[in-house]
Parts: sequence; structure tokens; C-alpha cells
Amino acid sequence: MTFMEKVLKKNTPIWNECAATPFVRELRAGTLPMEKFKLYIIQDSIYLKHYARVYGKAIYHAAALREIQLYYSALGFVTDTESAVRLKYLTRFGMTDEDIERVSPLAENQNYIDFMLGVAAQGNACEILMAVLPCMLSYSYIFRKIAAEPGMPDSKYLDFIEDYAEDGYAESCEQWCGFADKKCSVLTRKEQDRVSRIFEKASYLELDFWKMAYGG
Repeated sequence: MTFMEKVLKKNTPIWNECAATPFVRELRAGTLPMEKFKLYIIQDSIYLKHYARVYGKAIYHAAALREIQLYYSALGFVTDTESAVRLKYLTRFGMTDEDIERVSPLAENQNYIDFMLGVAAQGNACEILMAVLPCMLSYSYIFRKIAAEPGMPDSKYLDFIEDYAEDGYAESCEQWCGFADKKCSVLTRKEQDRVSRIFEKASYLELDFWKMAYGG
């Protein structure tokens, strides 16, 4: 079993908890109140700005041009694809990026941001990678899981779900797992345990984020 296979096996139960939250279940069913989805979109827009900053730090630590290209591809997804989806909803809500700048992060969001920025400020390339990967990988897992369940309804949030459930996104996640395996395979057992704990902490912060709209 590779390093990432072990990490994913350990964290899949946390991601299953994410998929079972009222927010995600109602998102799938199309019954999630729009105000709760609006709160999520606003808070996630705040989060993504800092998420992109952490990738900038990862690029700084990159050891080869190929690594820089990989980080840029992920950053491109954040700034283009994800931002486009959110911008569409923000426009529907009558909000702009400038409006988002005036909103304060909720506690669950701020905790996640502080954790990522802390790892980016003090960690090495592998530690930074383990801090950002759970967001990307868990979204693929969660949304492919709920999309594969029988009787997928014509949810008003279907476009949002499909963006993360698509095969192309899953293929990118597989590529990133391979990259993480390559980076972390040279670490000592103690170092692997440390970066694995960073991944686990970020996964639990993802769970908190999904609970956020319902008050944690």
C-alpha cells in the first residue's frame, strides 16, 4: 500500500461524515435553503483567496519546473473554474468580489484559514501539500459519492455537484495523489506520520466547514 493509499484509507471515514452532513444531503436533494448555500458560497470565496495564497507558497518551495506546473494547474482550477462557479452564484445573490472583501470569516472558516497559513509559513513542501490536498481530494470523493447514489434528483444545485463529480476532476485528483506519493515516499516514518497528521487535521477542518451553515 502506498503512502497516499494509507492516508486516504485513514481519512475516508471523515469524508463520509462530510457526505452525511445535513448540508450535503440537502444539497443533493435540492432542499438546502438558499440562504444557507449563500452563506457557504460567501465563506468559501473567502477561504479560496487564502487557499490560493498557500499554493503560492508551495510554488516558492517547488524543487523542479514540473512541480511548479502542477501547482499552477491546481491554482488555475481555483482561480478559474471554482471562482467562475462561485461568481455565478454571487451574481445571483447581487454580490461582487468587493462585497466579499468586507465579510468576516466565520469561526470554522477562520480556523481552517489560520491552520493552512500556519503550515505555509512554517512548513516544508510536503507539509504544505498535505495541508491543501484534503480540500481538493475530499470534494471529489464527496460529490462523486452522492452523485453515484441511486435516484439522483434534478437538484437546483446540480451544476455545483457536477463540477466536482466529473471524471476530469477525479483524474486530476489521481494525478495529485501520485505527486504526493512521489514527494512523501522519501520521508522517514516519523516525517510521514507528521505530514499524515496535517492531512487528517485538514480533513477534520473540512468537516467543520460543512457543518458551518448549521452552526457547527
